[in-house]
Amino acid sequence: MTNREVYLTYKEKGNKEYINSTVLNALLLEVNGFRNFSELILNFDKEIKDFDKFLNLFNEVNDGYPLAYALGKANFIDLEVKVNQHTLIPRPETEELVMRACNYVRKFGVPRGNIYDCCTGSGVIALGMKKYFPDSKVYASDISHEALQVAKENSKNLNLEVNFFEGNKCEPIIENDLMMDIFLSNPPYVEHYEEIDENVKKYEPIDAIYIENGYEFYEYFFMNHKKFMKDQFMMGFEINYDQEQKLIDLVEKYFDVDHTTYSFSKDFYGKTRFLFIFGGVVVEE
Repeated sequence: MTNREVYLTYKEKGNKEYINSTVLNALLLEVNGFRNFSELILNFDKEIKDFDKFLNLFNEVNDGYPLAYALGKANFIDLEVKVNQHTLIPRPETEELVMRACNYVRKFGVPRGNIYDCCTGSGVIALGMKKYFPDSKVYASDISHEALQVAKENSKNLNLEVNFFEGNKCEPIIENDLMMDIFLSNPPYVEHYEEIDENVKKYEPIDAIYIENGYEFYEYFFMNHKKFMKDQFMMGFEINYDQEQKLIDLVEKYFDVDHTTYSFSKDFYGKTRFLFIFGGVVVEE
């Protein structure tokens, strides 16, 4: 069968909930070894290189298995990273967290000698920051040994040096007496289990998303920030859409409000999604 015949046949056969043009193109790129969509188009009327592999992948995804896990990889900004069921599939919101952090560093002159990504998962936040600030020392930690193995592999494959630690929350950094200029985290924060997509519950590591107390990690970070943050710092977080007021209360409880600036931002879906806290840094919008 040609790539065109495969595309048309399996677009018609596929479960419309999981199979669309983007998914089929990704599968065809994978099984043909093509680098980009343009190469696929140029070879659209040529024989598919590995139909059996295509069929196996199609059947997995058609049953609801996430495309990224089926392929074993995902894109984050302009990085291709390995993912598996021990790591979350990178979301656009997390890309936005990294890009906002980079913009703030440049705009406000935030020191960036030491950068830390807590709850790193596949390592995408740490790797993104290292890519944009190659002269910074980047650290990352996670409680999951399996996730850290994926993150370390991504670091090696991308030739982006990150110092990884295994442990709960910020304990590894505190234990090693490391002080940070920049702290970023996408911790577990969703406390409404019913709001999580069923496919996410079924396939992704739920402990990286759901937590009974959605403020647990933030309160720990805020309460202990003087143990691992320098006097001048930036902290950035992904948050849930309904957490703003409680997080304001926690920021004002644990930070010196006379020398601290904080702001919330909406994601491109229009939901409040990010909190940035600046200490000892002049922030002028």
